[in-house]
Amino acid sequence: MMYKYHFNSMSTIVQISINHEMFANDLMPVYKLFSSVEDTCSRFKEDSELSRLNQQIWKEVEVSNQFFIILKDALKFYKETKGVFNPGIMSAIESSGYTKSIEFIKGRELGASSLSALEVSKIQPYQLNEDKQTVVLQTRIDLGGIAKGWVIDRAADVFTKYGYGFINVGGDIRIFGSLPRPLNIGIEDPYDPTKMVSSIQVSDGAVATSTSMKRRWKMNGRSKHHLIDAITGEPSASTIISSTVTAPTALEADVFAKVTLLLGEEDGKSWVSSKKNKAIIINQAKEIWRGGE
Repeated sequence: MMYKYHFNSMSTIVQISINHEMFANDLMPVYKLFSSVEDTCSRFKEDSELSRLNQQIWKEVEVSNQFFIILKDALKFYKETKGVFNPGIMSAIESSGYTKSIEFIKGRELGASSLSALEVSKIQPYQLNEDKQTVVLQTRIDLGGIAKGWVIDRAADVFTKYGYGFINVGGDIRIFGSLPRPLNIGIEDPYDPTKMVSSIQVSDGAVATSTSMKRRWKMNGRSKHHLIDAITGEPSASTIISSTVTAPTALEADVFAKVTLLLGEEDGKSWVSSKKNKAIIINQAKEIWRGGE
């Protein structure tokens, strides 16, 4: 028997399925974990550590241990993907109109932005000093997706002590413990989320989906979405509209799914194939490509 628990965090629902009954005291460390990562990394909270850091470009700022670790992980993926995964896209996201939490702008028509779309800087978005635990920003940053993957992995570590199951946070799923049978995860039709068009079997690790269809709005009559191409500073023109990727951790799955989509069909498929991870890619014509199986 699986016990189910859920709570709201990071503009979505955190769902936990576990084979062990949990009580409020057992769940409290996980609530606190999500809350503290949101207080650290949310760009929608004016007093978050990220928001305060974004007001201090070019200054050396000492940051909390948790924030430093997340910044270090983000920089590792920036280097590994040669800048395709780029936290330094905050200004580009805002110039596209994504200035408030998604529930306030999803599906709406926004007025013209006073910001012009900026080409995302070719320089590394920030420098870290490990000894002093400081960061110097070169440009404002956004850590939304990577913070979500990071906190899911930490929560999975907590639940492993109790049994087996999985955490699902807005479609990013991380398994913990040893499942008696693989999870069969349905892949939504990007054009109609009430329909499933494929599925993926996962028995350990994590799976994440990146799609340009969910977080959408309009500005000056043009459709916009949240996945920014770091070269143009505009929402990505990739013909992949949904990319689902497995990985050992939720952090990696989240980054890999996003990078696969941003690279586009040809480069995205060869990049994810080189990782040897299972992947399901759906393009604009609704053609489904499966890799790594």
